[in-house]
Amino acid sequence: MKSKTMKIGALMLMSALAVVNYSHAQKGKKSNEKEILYQDFETVKDKETVAEIGGIELIDGLSSPTEVKADIFMTAATGDVGIPLNLYGKEEPIPGEGGKVYAGFVAYKPGKMAAERSYITIPIKKGSEQITLKKGLTYCIEFSVSLSESSKFAVNNIAACFSKEAMGNGAPGAIYNSSEKLVRGQKNNIYTGFFGWEKVCNTYVAKGDEKFITIGNFDRNEATKFEQTKKPKDSDAEILQHAYYYVDNIIIRQVDNVTECKCFNSAPPKPEDSFSTLVYTCTPEESDKMSKEEILESHMVYFRAGKAGFSDNAKEMMNYIINAMKADPKMKIEITGHNDTKEDKAGEQNPEYEEMARKRVSAVVKYFVASGIDETRLTKVYKGAAERNPGIAEDDEEEVQDAKNRYVSFKVVK
Repeated sequence: MKSKTMKIGALMLMSALAVVNYSHAQKGKKSNEKEILYQDFETVKDKETVAEIGGIELIDGLSSPTEVKADIFMTAATGDVGIPLNLYGKEEPIPGEGGKVYAGFVAYKPGKMAAERSYITIPIKKGSEQITLKKGLTYCIEFSVSLSESSKFAVNNIAACFSKEAMGNGAPGAIYNSSEKLVRGQKNNIYTGFFGWEKVCNTYVAKGDEKFITIGNFDRNEATKFEQTKKPKDSDAEILQHAYYYVDNIIIRQVDNVTECKCFNSAPPKPEDSFSTLVYTCTPEESDKMSKEEILESHMVYFRAGKAGFSDNAKEMMNYIINAMKADPKMKIEITGHNDTKEDKAGEQNPEYEEMARKRVSAVVKYFVASGIDETRLTKVYKGAAERNPGIAEDDEEEVQDAKNRYVSFKVVK
């Protein structure tokens, strides 16, 4: 996209002085003196055409701070880095914006690949001069993201992080940051949308030394909520073990009041928005001094917040008890359900989270019956959050304490 310049005699000099080299240089866009940054990825160095993945640094002034580099995609390119079709799926530019380039980054990989993330660092500039946000002023931060069809996962915690210096040095590993300079979306949703763009938006009060903004996920996997996605039927993209997002139109605008941040939703976050994704696991310790009943009762089933589904570890615990019951047809078991206090609070606003202890017991009973155990041998008890797990230690972090109290316990009935 090119800015228009006049070619009428003496007006040429005046026009040249008036043209401000903002990163957006967006066709038809009105000037806004409160707009500090509009990064739309259109300013490709020497008008090059990107040829391969990892080309974010072809954009003037931009960098990618970790070993895994962020990407750019162009309508002028083909194959892996084309628009709308590329390596990770299909996405059109944002409607009405007239763009021909957008970027992309890895926000999440599971397990041993957790550190393989990419980020985009942008210097905050007005014209060619780098500037610093002014201490105490409020800024509206917004950018648009779209989940690629190659993503097996969708996540929350997509954020912008301000810094005094450019982040990273190209070393391996993710960037973890929980400072006050981290700006997540106001609701911090899981961004699940294929074939369309969602706004990430919030307000930020400057500390007075911010010269760079970096886009990505700065939270550890344990603190990142995720969902497994279902590949669109008409997509030919290969499903990969990641959450990959296209991103465009990163805007910083100074506002006098949060209501001026039009994309900002002032509705308070829901209690379930703060749910942890941590699922506690524990391998029971057995000794010769323990009775058969004590060994059996040391097997517990733990759950993710707001859920009654089973992890592989949970199934292993239940199968141990089921096998013991099959070996002793007279054995009866009392199944007791528990939940944490955050789930109780969430249940006050959303019926989905009411009586999680009861839902968990019901799920366990269903699993036992499906495995061949007569339901008459099972007694159901619901403790909710009232009874703490005796395995909670005083020095456990709050997240771990909650995770330990989302469980079902078992007791042999004489």
